[in-house]
Amino acid sequence: MDMVTLGGRIARAREDAEMTQEGLGTAVELERSAISRLESGERKLNVPELVRIAAALNRPLSFFVEEPVPAVVSRRTDLTDEHTSTRQLDYELEMFASDLRGLVSRGLLTAPARFSVATPRDLGGAESAARKLRQYLKLGSAPIEKLSAVAERVGLFMYVAPIGKGGPDGACVEVEAGDTTVGAAVINADTPSGRRRMTFAHELGHWVFGDAYDSSASPETETLIRAFAIHLLAPREGVLAAWNDKGSWPMRDRVLFVAARFRISWTAASAQARNLQLIDHTEFESLQRNEPRTGDYMRLELDWERESIGATLSRGYVAAVLEAYNNGQLTQSRTLELLRGTIGPSDLPELPGASLDDLRSSFQGHDT
Repeated sequence: MDMVTLGGRIARAREDAEMTQEGLGTAVELERSAISRLESGERKLNVPELVRIAAALNRPLSFFVEEPVPAVVSRRTDLTDEHTSTRQLDYELEMFASDLRGLVSRGLLTAPARFSVATPRDLGGAESAARKLRQYLKLGSAPIEKLSAVAERVGLFMYVAPIGKGGPDGACVEVEAGDTTVGAAVINADTPSGRRRMTFAHELGHWVFGDAYDSSASPETETLIRAFAIHLLAPREGVLAAWNDKGSWPMRDRVLFVAARFRISWTAASAQARNLQLIDHTEFESLQRNEPRTGDYMRLELDWERESIGATLSRGYVAAVLEAYNNGQLTQSRTLELLRGTIGPSDLPELPGASLDDLRSSFQGHDT
């Protein structure tokens, strides 16, 4: 990486940390003028200096030295302002994508074959695409318990990161690693569970349609991908079966049942009921004005195990990192960095010690 690019990354990290050049200089024992020349690419940087700068700015070394992934444009905030983002989301996505690329390139993570379908042109096409993906994954019409595990099977890996309340819901990017392409998605942990699932299903739609870089996606395209996400999480056959199973229940309670069974938000559940003509427009508007509380679900014994709040990673990604650590291919510090605080040092597997045969072989050829 050239000095101008490296200097730009230092400047970006310093600004994100809300630190002045003088403040950074004081933290790493350099003059303000030296920091200025570093950021402009006019001064070379040695390794100890870079280590101190990374520590002062709370950034991993990889942020400064690895080649960046291409600019990401698939960022969503649910129903409005589709392509806004924050620097925190950009940073988390860039680092996660970079880590994925490194694991795949080194053969530590095996990427499955990518499943793709044509971008839908209408609502019927969106439902058909969701059905094709479900058929490919042999999901039938049952609820998807672990969406991240399903996405991994078609090459999309997830990191749920604390982005902040009111921030973007999520983003995704394609990552090229040699001859392989994988997908990286970052989802905002500071949103409700049902909304996180819808966001990830939406990003999964962009992944299977192959348009994760489509910065000119129209509102109509976003609407169709949102329809894909709803039909993926709550398929027609499954919703109709659930609806008919509670035929004696009041309409609102039946929508609650659908939301709980398929682990989707109240907005998505009522929208799908409207899509399938189970309720009319007036009933839909009434449901939207009267969002249920937790007690409404509990009254009907419908409370479900919601996905955990806080940082989480796709299971396959975590397993690959820990297997590499267990085999001595990753250091403890790098392992913890890749796992992003989801586990601590005491949670790491105990590394296997040398066997007696290993010890004997190490002394072969030496005098006793």
